[in-house]
Amino acid sequence: MTEQQKSVIKTLRQQNFSYNAIANTLGLTVSTVKSYCQRSGLAGNRKEACRSNHLKPSVLPSFCRCCGKQITQKEKVKRRIFCTDECRITWWNSHLEQVKRRNPHTVNCLCCGKEFTYYGPNPQKFCSHPCYIKHRYEGVTYVAETV
Repeated sequence: MTEQQKSVIKTLRQQNFSYNAIANTLGLTVSTVKSYCQRSGLAGNRKEACRSNHLKPSVLPSFCRCCGKQITQKEKVKRRIFCTDECRITWWNSHLEQVKRRNPHTVNCLCCGKEFTYYGPNPQKFCSHPCYIKHRYEGVTYVAETV
């Protein structure tokens, strides 16, 4: 957990936000937020605090999943998750296991014979552009060994 996340947790707890709301906002687990709050003296039932003080928590701020910067949301526009396109691309490239891909096809490259997976309806014959160039201009073709 970064120092920026710790300060955001402290601020949001003082504004009577729940562990669950804070965890969803920062992309952390509820147990991580709860244990940090208990160690920092920020624990307690926020529902009771809201009832006794007649305070309602304000709207939750949103933070970039990649860098943690606060994002200003615009009304009547889809909720933003990342502050910039660079952050979006960086985060998705480092979390490839969370990408939902459809129609995986596994085939062997015509040039090098390496097995690769492609997605979508258009068939691919080569694992990479250099293999395509070798096959097209040098005539290199993979021949499977038969035993």
